[in-house]
Amino acid sequence: MKILGIETSTFSGSVSISDDDTILCEYVFNTGPRHNEVLIPTIERLLSDCGFGKNDLDAVCVSTGPGSFTSLRIGVSTAKALCYSLGMDLAGVPSLEILASNAFWSGNDVCAMTDAGRGEVFFSFYDLRGEEMNPAEIATPESVCTRVREKTVFVGSGALLHENLIRETLGKSAVFLPANLNTPRASGCALLGRKKILSGQKDDPFTLTPFYLRRSAAER
Repeated sequence: MKILGIETSTFSGSVSISDDDTILCEYVFNTGPRHNEVLIPTIERLLSDCGFGKNDLDAVCVSTGPGSFTSLRIGVSTAKALCYSLGMDLAGVPSLEILASNAFWSGNDVCAMTDAGRGEVFFSFYDLRGEEMNPAEIATPESVCTRVREKTVFVGSGALLHENLIRETLGKSAVFLPANLNTPRASGCALLGRKKILSGQKDDPFTLTPFYLRRSAAER
């Protein structure tokens, strides 16, 4: 199964192509809030460099949030348009699960935490089997620390931003990853999405929507 992965929940976006569970190629673009300009040209270059056309793909897996409003809309809309026009399978994958998968090898609980602005974070805990322990929430980092039950790996932009506070609060119970593992990646999205598709958990291109957790500034 050849899968296009799309991850745009943060300003650092990425796209990938995988064949079953093998990642063939992945491009990362850290261009700020310009996904509308960068995403489709990057997908076209990715396909060209792999020697594929759009019709060679079997599925698209896309991150669904929480994250940046505009960036998520662009990623999800692009994935839905491709799947609708080409009749491909679609799987939406929570952005925090994609991020947490960077640390599922650790053998510890994982807290995926991204910056939500205003001193808050989007977060979700996962156990050592990679199972979600709580639905994605928004809270202060101090509040997140009160939820830690044992040694936990913190991963994501929120973990980097509030690392000193978390270390001071939790001491040796808090573990942090190298900087390069603190971004959700399209390759991780593709691998998790493939599992969903194989288990029959496909999404409908007409009904899949981003998951924001917070209203946009315009709505407020």
